[in-house]
Amino acid sequence: MGVGSLPRIWWRLFAVPLAVWLLLTACGTAGLLWAQHRSRAAVAERFDMRLDLLRDFVSSYVADLIDREREQAETFLADPAVGQRDFERSVAGFGYPAAVLLDGRGRLLRAVPADPTQLGRDLTGRYAHLDIAVRQDRPAVSPVVSSAVRGEPVVAFAVPYTTDSGRRVFSGAVAITRSPLTAYLSSAWTSPDIRVQLVDTAGVIAASNRPVDRSAPALTAADQPLAAALAREDHGRYQVDGRWWRYASVAVPGVPWRLSATVPEQVLFTTIRGNEIAGRVAVATASGVGLLVVVAAGRARRSRREMQASETRFRRVFDNSQIGMFITDAGGWFVRVNPAFVRMLGRTPDSLAGAHFAEITHPDDAKACMGMLSDCVSGRIDHFETEKRYRHADGSLVEVIVTSALLRDATGRPQYFATQILDVTERRTLERARARQQVELSERAAQLQRANVQMADFIAMLSHDVRQPLTSVVAGGELLLEEWPELSDDARSGYVRKMTSAGRRAEHLVDEILTLAQLDAGAIVAHPVRLDLSHTVRQVVAAIGGTSGQLITVLAPDQSMALADPAHLQLIFGNLLGNALKYGAPPVVVTVTNRLHQVDIKITDHGEGVPAVFVPHLFDRFTRAETGVAITKPGTGLGLYLVRQLAEAGGIAVAYQPHHPHGSTFVLTVPCPSPAAAVPRPQGSVAPTR
Repeated sequence: MGVGSLPRIWWRLFAVPLAVWLLLTACGTAGLLWAQHRSRAAVAERFDMRLDLLRDFVSSYVADLIDREREQAETFLADPAVGQRDFERSVAGFGYPAAVLLDGRGRLLRAVPADPTQLGRDLTGRYAHLDIAVRQDRPAVSPVVSSAVRGEPVVAFAVPYTTDSGRRVFSGAVAITRSPLTAYLSSAWTSPDIRVQLVDTAGVIAASNRPVDRSAPALTAADQPLAAALAREDHGRYQVDGRWWRYASVAVPGVPWRLSATVPEQVLFTTIRGNEIAGRVAVATASGVGLLVVVAAGRARRSRREMQASETRFRRVFDNSQIGMFITDAGGWFVRVNPAFVRMLGRTPDSLAGAHFAEITHPDDAKACMGMLSDCVSGRIDHFETEKRYRHADGSLVEVIVTSALLRDATGRPQYFATQILDVTERRTLERARARQQVELSERAAQLQRANVQMADFIAMLSHDVRQPLTSVVAGGELLLEEWPELSDDARSGYVRKMTSAGRRAEHLVDEILTLAQLDAGAIVAHPVRLDLSHTVRQVVAAIGGTSGQLITVLAPDQSMALADPAHLQLIFGNLLGNALKYGAPPVVVTVTNRLHQVDIKITDHGEGVPAVFVPHLFDRFTRAETGVAITKPGTGLGLYLVRQLAEAGGIAVAYQPHHPHGSTFVLTVPCPSPAAAVPRPQGSVAPTR
């Protein structure tokens, strides 16, 4: 054989290995590129899903804001005449820096900030959202518009509502730079490189997580490349100064806005960049290893040395790793454990040698782990990852994440499970503590919200019901002082009677307010004693009947012994009886009945009764019926609420029953001191009381 034949022999020896190496390298590179493409597509899809969630929040936020705005407007802005001061207080309660109140024809009634030059003008021609609320009688959200009273760019929420004086429209506006949505968008994504903005149909930014120029709030001015990209399509990517950006845009249901977000692709794909680099390194490494295998195909000795070195490295990694690791056979019996796993469980290597993993696993988790081992052995899966709990040597539980892979021999038979253990006990403890704190914070927030609602109701009652009798007293006194010589004795007596009536009304209101304050502070404690309800009822009826001049019929036995706080019972019964005289119609009948374990007191009138729709709210705080005789009588909506609270404090039940064919019946159920005291006695005489 000549020297010239050696290259041909070399080529024959390496042609097939080189071809296989090139094919595998090409397949590995194609697979890597496909995996990277899929990973990036998944990240982009999560970006779009995050934007969809943000859109859903904005839509629900606007809907909830409109509902709360209507409820508060119906509560505080329904009077026939809304004063500027009251309107400003209401707007301050809404949290709006600017707002307007329109009548049913779109004319301006009140505005904050106040602008007398605009009062009475029709604003529907200038603002489309006000025109929709007035003409179509439905809530409307504006695009970015210029404020009618400030002239700055704002976003407004207009809601129509019905009052006794007709249809009205309340519209609250917030400046785009101070919008609550701006604050939310600023916290929706933690990365400072992500730009999020709400843009109206004219391309003007309604809210953004970045500062907006008030003089030029258009998207074209704030981010011209993004605006140009959105003009072409809703999703995609664009390049600015050699840097690629990915963007997405979705319409927000119920409002004339679109939500868009853009982020540098370098930032978006940061989480997978390490995997991409590792994949490239892996492909390059595999290619290099393959080339080495081709070059060293005939060097078996060197291959054996490399295998020995690899085994040595594995042992060093296994023994020196800070992550718990162990090897078990196909049945789950420990073959080898590393020091980190032994320290994690507070045990010794000897105590784990030859043991089964289920012996140190929490019983509730052992069955699931055995099922996954069986799936691997049967060939349905080749690895698994799960969370479970191990039992520490001291009896405590160690929460871990387990990653395990099945190793097979050359014939495919299961040999060992190689498992890695990550201790997450501290992390899970912190997560549970954080969840408990979140629940507590939510409960505290709900309590504060309820307190705010009660305070608003209390202030509204003070501003209306307490002011009215005091005004009557002051006005009557001033009139008497100024015109005393000119007035007749009858006129003077009439004014004095009116002032006295107003003073009693104010005194009654003060008593109700003081009682309410004591109830809220928990200062009212009932002291039940044994007393005769028949006697108590006749006393209260005699006092109230004599004052009112109305006939009240009492049906009661000679004696009805029960347990009750005398002062509370007189307040409760007197309030119910006064309620019957005030809102009902004669005859008013009070019936006392002895039962086995209780005494029932019924107060019945023959008026129009309580409207059916109002019955569920009859004993609520600050509530009054909106129809019937109730709207013709003054009141605070506290009387029946105080009755129920005082009754419950003393173990007395109070209930309402409609009286047929018309009228109302309130029933007090008072417990007896003992079964013997509740035996019915003969009924006494029926006596009208005046």
